[in-house]
Amino acid sequence: MRVLPMTPGQAVYHDFIVAPTTCVPAKRLFAAYVVAAELSVDRLAAAADRVVALHDSLRTAIEPAENGPVQVVREPAEVEEQVLRVVPWDGTAEDAARHVGALDDWWTVSRQLAVQVVAGVAGGETLVVCLLNHVCSDGISAEMVFDQIRTFYDGGTVSVADGAQFADYYAAMVEEGMRETYDDWVALLDEGSPALPRWMVDEKLATGKVSIGSHSWTLAPETEHALMAVAQERVCTQFEVLAACAGLYFRREDGRPANFGIIHSGRHRFRGFDVQGLLRSYVVDVVDHAGTRAVGDAVDRRRDLLRSRTEHFAKLPFEEVCARTGRSAGWRAGQLGAWEVELNGMYAAAPDMTMGQAPVRVADVPLADDATCENGGPTLLVSFVLGPDGVGASLRYVSPPLDAAVVARIAEDLEATVRFVHEHPGAPVDEAPAIFRTAPARRSS
Repeated sequence: MRVLPMTPGQAVYHDFIVAPTTCVPAKRLFAAYVVAAELSVDRLAAAADRVVALHDSLRTAIEPAENGPVQVVREPAEVEEQVLRVVPWDGTAEDAARHVGALDDWWTVSRQLAVQVVAGVAGGETLVVCLLNHVCSDGISAEMVFDQIRTFYDGGTVSVADGAQFADYYAAMVEEGMRETYDDWVALLDEGSPALPRWMVDEKLATGKVSIGSHSWTLAPETEHALMAVAQERVCTQFEVLAACAGLYFRREDGRPANFGIIHSGRHRFRGFDVQGLLRSYVVDVVDHAGTRAVGDAVDRRRDLLRSRTEHFAKLPFEEVCARTGRSAGWRAGQLGAWEVELNGMYAAAPDMTMGQAPVRVADVPLADDATCENGGPTLLVSFVLGPDGVGASLRYVSPPLDAAVVARIAEDLEATVRFVHEHPGAPVDEAPAIFRTAPARRSS
């Protein structure tokens, strides 16, 4: 058994996770799959145990100590908790969501493990859910844990070199990041301001509790055509086009630079955009269209800046910057974070995944739209999923200040922005759709 100190960044995550009123969707850091076969529970448990034995971080616990919480790393023989827990499952997505929701407060008490695997069998299929305590993980995603369980279950091998513990890895990364990027982070954050209209900002600051809503849809064929065309014309990825179009749409009416959080997927997430960095982290993007006349030029500028910032700022996690500058990470209603709009991009799950020679699909686990909590996170999270059958999109939002009607219009306008850029690349930036036109004034209560 080894005892390691927590870093400032870990302390931020720890406080976030154990808070009694933490945002439900943000706590559901999990991966869920359905295997089209009735798996052997014994083989599944043995495979999960082998994965835990490989990774120190999965055997890391956060425990109280005299000077604050510490990390306790146990050897495999010292772990008494079971990795796999079998639950009754009726085969529906709603029941899968119920089991995921039951894990929301899993990390609010001390546990020996930083992972929990839940399995249920129904109608000849097996639900497998992997949940991680991201305070402890050293770059292992829940998807990676499932992939290794799947490999062991099928009799394969996993070659994993003993990596540094989270604290060592984090400390080395912070040291490099503090030396190379800290001042740049702070200077860039100081340039920006919230991308949402002022009345939305005021309404969020005035509330103590919020609800979490979500809106999902698939991009229209004409929007996908425009997206592909712009990507080819501008020599960039579809996600870079979507990020640039979001920057156009969420520009401020007063012309000031606007802060965005661009999520990158960190290391080894098979659905994510893999770049260097720590776990699932953020790269701030301050959007400033001053001096940019045409929307096509705006896309080029955002493409180039986002690439350079992704490489540069990923060296230092933004949680560390927030901790050292006294900034809010934006996890509470009534507070503003470094940004109020986040963008996330990922790839659709691989279609040829199997386990026990049976097909595996990502489980459809809906989030509870009526969850009321103090932790509102960013006001708006814009997610795009790129797949062979199209581009899926979703908006997760905080209410107040947003509501379903405004969010539906934002969804339409984001698509309209993509088409506008394709059809009118030489048009002035001011003519592109904008959030301040969608929601121009405070609504009556």
